Amino acid sequence: DGPPPWPPQQSPASGGPSRIPVIVALVLALVAVAVAIAAWFTPAPTPAAPAAKTYTEQETADAKKAVCDAYRRAMHALDVNKRKASVNPADSFAVVVNTRLTVHVVADFLLQTLDNNLATQAPLSAHIRNLANAYHEIVLEQIGDADQAQLDASYQHADQLQSSVEQAC
Repeated sequence: DGPPPWPPQQSPASGGPSRIPVIVALVLALVAVAVAIAAWFTPAPTPAAPAAKTYTEQETADAKKAVCDAYRRAMHALDVNKRKASVNPADSFAVVVNTRLTVHVVADFLLQTLDNNLATQAPLSAHIRNLANAYHEIVLEQIGDADQAQLDASYQHADQLQSSVEQAC
C-alpha cells in the first residue's frame, strides 16, 4: 500500500500563544478601574487643625497694650464727635450721619486692631469684639429707625461693655 492521500495528522499544537497574559492584563485593568471609582467617591481627607499658637508674655503684653491704646483712641474719637453739635438746624442731618459714621469706623478699627494682635488674651479680646459688634448693631438700629426704647437698651449694653473693656485694660 502506499502513503495515504492526506497528510498525516500531527499531535495538536499548544493552541497558539498563551492567553494568560491577556487575562492578567484584563484583571489588572478592572482592578485599576475599581480603585479609580472608589477614589473618585471617597471624600478628601480634612487637614489636621493646626495647633494653637502659644505666645510669650512679651507678645501678650504688647498685644494688650496695642488693643487698649486702640480702645482709648476710639473712645476719644467718640467723645470728640459727641461734643459736635450744630446750632443750625439744617446741619443736624450732617451731625447725625457723622455720628453714625464715627461709631461704625470705631467698631471696624477695634476689630482690625484685635485681628492684628492675635496674642490678645481671651477676656479682653471677647470684650473688644462684643463692644464692636454692639456698635455695629447700634448703627444698624439707628439707620433702621428703631424705636427709642430699643436704642436705649442698646446704648446701655454698649456702656456695660465699655466698662468691661476699661476694667480689662
